[in-house]
Amino acid sequence: MRAACFVLLASLALGVSANISCYQCTSNENPTCDANDDGALEAFKKTCTPLTEGTFKGNAAVGCRKITQSVEGVLSVVRECAYSGEPVDGLKKTGNHAIRIHYYQCENEKAGTPCNSVAGVFSPLSILSLIAIYLLH
Repeated sequence: MRAACFVLLASLALGVSANISCYQCTSNENPTCDANDDGALEAFKKTCTPLTEGTFKGNAAVGCRKITQSVEGVLSVVRECAYSGEPVDGLKKTGNHAIRIHYYQCENEKAGTPCNSVAGVFSPLSILSLIAIYLLH
């Protein structure tokens, strides 16, 4: 039974990672990027391509990110492909007193469907993965 659960979850994960699409935009350049509605964000949907430079050169995307930030009182949203890291839901990072960031990273549940549209983007696939790890131990 545990092996069957593992195979099922692994095949789901491989199907998801094969075609990762994310909303890619910044609200500083386009205010619509601030929306939490898939319909409003559709224009920003793009397939994540492997990186061509930097530390993670050649790496395929592992998920999507949404970053909400306040820099000296100016709020903005950044949506992008994620090339490293694990799913997180609202990790708070702070700089000095004028910088606050909330960081979300998710894994697409369905190939070609971005997961970084809503405020909380923790993926049910991630929860299933945690359950599989629990069952295998």
